[in-house]
Amino acid sequence: MKTVKRLLSYMKYFKMHFTIGIGLVILSMITDLGAPIIVQRVIDQVITPAATSGEDYSNVLVRLIAIYFGLTVSTVITRYISAIYRMRGANGIIKVIRDQLYTRVQELPIHYFDNLPAGKIVARITNDTENLRQQFYVATVGQILINVFYVIGAFTAIAFFHTGLALVLLLLIPLMYFWNKFYTKYARSFHREERELNSDINGKLNESIQGMQIIQAFEQEEQISAEFEETNGKWYEVMRKYVILDSSFQWTFADFLRRVSLLLLMIYFSTQYINGTLGISVGMLYLFGDYVSRLYEPIKGIIQQMAFVQQAIAAGDRVFEMIDSDPEDNPTDKMTVTQGRVAFNQVTFGYNEDKDVLKNIQFVAEPGETVALVGHTGSGKSSIMNLLFRFYDPQHGEITVDGQNTRLYSRQSVREEMGIVLQDPFLFTGTIYSNITMDNPKISKEEAIQALKDVGGEDLLQKFEKGIDEPVVEKGSTLSSGQRQLISFARALAFNPKILILDEATSSIDTETEEIIQHAMDVLKKGRTTFIIAHRLSTIQHADQILVLDQGEILERGTHDTLLTTDGVYAEMYEMQKKGQTIAS
Repeated sequence: MKTVKRLLSYMKYFKMHFTIGIGLVILSMITDLGAPIIVQRVIDQVITPAATSGEDYSNVLVRLIAIYFGLTVSTVITRYISAIYRMRGANGIIKVIRDQLYTRVQELPIHYFDNLPAGKIVARITNDTENLRQQFYVATVGQILINVFYVIGAFTAIAFFHTGLALVLLLLIPLMYFWNKFYTKYARSFHREERELNSDINGKLNESIQGMQIIQAFEQEEQISAEFEETNGKWYEVMRKYVILDSSFQWTFADFLRRVSLLLLMIYFSTQYINGTLGISVGMLYLFGDYVSRLYEPIKGIIQQMAFVQQAIAAGDRVFEMIDSDPEDNPTDKMTVTQGRVAFNQVTFGYNEDKDVLKNIQFVAEPGETVALVGHTGSGKSSIMNLLFRFYDPQHGEITVDGQNTRLYSRQSVREEMGIVLQDPFLFTGTIYSNITMDNPKISKEEAIQALKDVGGEDLLQKFEKGIDEPVVEKGSTLSSGQRQLISFARALAFNPKILILDEATSSIDTETEEIIQHAMDVLKKGRTTFIIAHRLSTIQHADQILVLDQGEILERGTHDTLLTTDGVYAEMYEMQKKGQTIAS
């Protein structure tokens, strides 16, 4: 019930739309329930007297037909306009919810996404919100209200003409209550499990599409298909059980109640007729039959909508779980970076609190210095960069930029004077220009072009007909690794950061492109504090400081020449790479 109340609270954003929509629903209900009365009048005031007396009642018939037509047209028009307003309100609410979800995703800490597949997040923002739109704000708020008004209207009309019959039919209310309680108990668990499995299916689809090259390269199609079929099979089994429950209690139960009520109605009036006490006309008999039938259509509709309510509650729980997730602790004070001096002071960090990946890291990067981080996979190189960008915060120690503890300032201001070039650069759908500037209005097209030229990307401008306005598809999949890397370098240069991070920026490109980018790196590093994570030790020989990490600790530090003379881990790594290059040549 808590979720339903919260979903209803969103209607305040579009109060006018729903007020008009519901008001027109009530009006359409009144006009629609007036139609059987007109038919009753035609039977009792036109057909019956005409058959017995032979008189002409055409004037009365025309008047009644005109009223019936007017009521029908009014019902259609009011329902149409009501549907428009209610749909607009529903669409608007889903926009609000999706905006809230997307905003919250931007505010969530990076560790929130560590164990949550992208497909599941996408499913909550798209599938679950669409489910809320259709099953709650359109079907539930709209149709259930319409059906409730129709039930009230039909009961009122029956009570107006025959109070005793209306009182008997009121027995339907406790029957519906107990049915709904039973149905809800079992349906809710089915819907919750169905939404979770649907999310798993989305996650597997997303993962399969993203990794299709690897799947096909390692001939894992059958294995991946088997895993998908297993999850899909679980979804099918849950839905099979739900269909049995739904068909038994939603359709069979409603039809049973309707037929029993009509049977009781026939028995009641037949008994009165046989006993000679029937005091109603043929038209009134039609009227009662029509209203009883009309009473059960909305009741049947309410029963059907209860299934949608359960689906909406399951989707709403998942949506609100994400909206209610705690955002990152983000101070409001802004950091001002003037020099770019970075210091790690006894920093200890672990992605899980019971396992440290960095232990007592201590170093200083002076303004304009180049610091290289080397070490085997898992040694902690990328973790240092994650902490510097405040994607995570250390459990112990502090990180300072120009003497300012980064934890005390907003994450945005900490990152404002930092630029990064990743091993596998990420490009967004748009153009080369939009990927360099990230749509920052402070960077002009001329500056973007110059940045691309400075990093050696002039050939890139000449190769494409539209130059810097060349379209880029998702992830830049139509560009080579080197081209994507050049655009990524140009992006970093265009933003002109005080602190630059190069995360294995030359590891995935060919030798020719590496020479171009190596020159670009020299241009990019000028006047900036630069951190380089590199597997190719040949790219960091001129670094001012090299930190050799192993299992989260700094084993060695110094320049390239100094470390070679110590005959330690760095020297061993350098000799191994040197031998590998000699063999390859």
